[in-house]
Amino acid sequence: MLKTRLIPCIITKNDLVVQSFNFNKYLPIGNVKTAIEFFVNWDVDEIVIIDIDATKEIRSPNIELVAWAAKECFVPLTVGGGINTLAHIQSLLKAGADKVCLNSIVRSNLAFITEASNIYGDQCITVSVDVVKTDTGYAVYDYLSKGVYKVSLEKYLKNIEAAGAGEILLNSVDRDGSRIGYDVELLQEVSSEVNIPVIALGGVGRFEHLADAILKGGCQAVAAANIFQHMEHSTIAAKAQMRSSGLDVRLSSEVRYEDFSLDILGRPF
Repeated sequence: MLKTRLIPCIITKNDLVVQSFNFNKYLPIGNVKTAIEFFVNWDVDEIVIIDIDATKEIRSPNIELVAWAAKECFVPLTVGGGINTLAHIQSLLKAGADKVCLNSIVRSNLAFITEASNIYGDQCITVSVDVVKTDTGYAVYDYLSKGVYKVSLEKYLKNIEAAGAGEILLNSVDRDGSRIGYDVELLQEVSSEVNIPVIALGGVGRFEHLADAILKGGCQAVAAANIFQHMEHSTIAAKAQMRSSGLDVRLSSEVRYEDFSLDILGRPF
């Protein structure tokens, strides 16, 4: 049985790490290299870096940054933002990325998933799906147009899986930056629709929220961004909380997880 993965997301805008709130407001945090250095010294299973402005500004992925990050990282590295050609994927993988994260290109060219997975393997292809809740249910959100995509969420998910995606990074726009926890109903709906791994993202404000995505939502991995942008929010403590909830997680041999306790706000002490 595969262990539950803990994945911090580094969201960048204008070359700065930001905290995101409902895909609408962004709070600058600091330098992306500093964030990467922070995470590689903690107990994480993967790192995701997403440049949310690259596609909008018609920029290619920052290969130089990825090459630097790959040398610093001791865990798999996933990179997203500005990817719309096979040459982009090849350059990223050559620079040291382990996976790429696709988003807007999927809505304009679904076959791109198939082309990429046939060449590089589906284990390299993560598709990010942003979702909003409407009066008629959940819908795919297009961050470029700031509107709802015309294809139903169910059909969109099925198309992604059939095209050859290796996993789905599922982000709730409504929960983004809310700190009230994952949208478990959304996680359940998506996990029941596909047979590929689903990574939960959006809404984590306390470490106990992480286990909800697995035990209640049916996901295979958990991701978070904002909560890990503060030093007191150690990813080791997050693993300790996941372990205490009964999840099977990869543990560092150098850490005594049973020594961690959490205060009323979910912070380690």
